[in-house]
Amino acid sequence: MKKKFSNPCIRCGRERVFVRSWEEKIGESIIVNTQTTCPNPECQKEVDKDNKKQRDRMTAMRNKSLERAEERKIARTAQRLTQKNKKKK
Repeated sequence: MKKKFSNPCIRCGRERVFVRSWEEKIGESIIVNTQTTCPNPECQKEVDKDNKKQRDRMTAMRNKSLERAEERKIARTAQRLTQKNKKKK
């Protein structure tokens, strides 16, 4: 039983078209990537804009998380130093 692969556009529902395919080697694995696009250029522009907005939001959240982790690390180090200084006195 062969099933036809379906890849509809997330905005308009039309079947996306193949653009290109390439392989990447990561460690011992070979990953095959396939790029597809909506046949409607205006729709694809909107999809790209939405994807960029989502990527930017996730990047900002990741950066804030890393900043908070760094601040916690600095605060812990400062707290340990003050505790050591209190024990010495």
